[in-house]
Amino acid sequence: MYDDFDDDAPGAPLDPETVAALDGAAADAFAQRKARLTRVLVEGETGVQFESLALFAEPLFALYGLDAADAFRLRAEPDAVADDAVALLETARVLWAFLSMPPADRAHQRASLAAQLVGEDPSEEDWMGLDGLLETAEIHWQALLPEEVEMAQETGHETLDFEALLHHPAFRVGPEDDDATHAGFGEGSLSEIEARALFAQPLLDDPATQADADAFETALARADDYWALAQSAGDDADAAAAAFAREHADGDEAALRDEARRMIARFRELFPEHAGQ
Repeated sequence: MYDDFDDDAPGAPLDPETVAALDGAAADAFAQRKARLTRVLVEGETGVQFESLALFAEPLFALYGLDAADAFRLRAEPDAVADDAVALLETARVLWAFLSMPPADRAHQRASLAAQLVGEDPSEEDWMGLDGLLETAEIHWQALLPEEVEMAQETGHETLDFEALLHHPAFRVGPEDDDATHAGFGEGSLSEIEARALFAQPLLDDPATQADADAFETALARADDYWALAQSAGDDADAAAAAFAREHADGDEAALRDEARRMIARFRELFPEHAGQ
């Protein structure tokens, strides 16, 4: 791909094949993010049961004129559910975390909430829309009994607070604020989309993975987990891999630990400037 660019002519138009490749990469990235969000929400990985979240989201669906039944179809028919429905469930999870904070903390986090839901530098119209969204969600939140919230958060996973949720790989909407992340990835300063694809290649190129759609989706999800793990592993990769395997293994914990260790090593070899951030 990079051979198609003239280094002396940075403003030269891209050829049609390159444009098509970039469009395809963007579509694939969107589909991967939707699939990742769907898995995380349905399995309650951020600490809120899916059914409770879908019920909490019902007023938001009504606010935007969407069918709340789509939310409940996500577990059984994920491919049939519209993108807007997944986006509203994502918004509901963010609002759940936001409204879980004391009012004083919410005031300090309003800018972060706006950046997550409507983007940086929101307009006056954006703020008005956000206020309406918050008002709708807060009415429903205040009607929940404390024991209902507690039961909804009994998932076997840690219930992520607002800041932790925004840094979760499935919810992160922009790059981290450090210089290394803004600099690109590895040789050629790859974009994050390209870097993730390169990183995941050993998992996705496995013939068994390519022969089975479910196995391919599982491998994608595992690659996302390893991507996050590799950046937070710190100095002791073995300990990080062991902790990951203890939490995620369904069967052979030793095999998962070894795979996690290999993927951490791969990340550090490919993108040393991002390791341990």
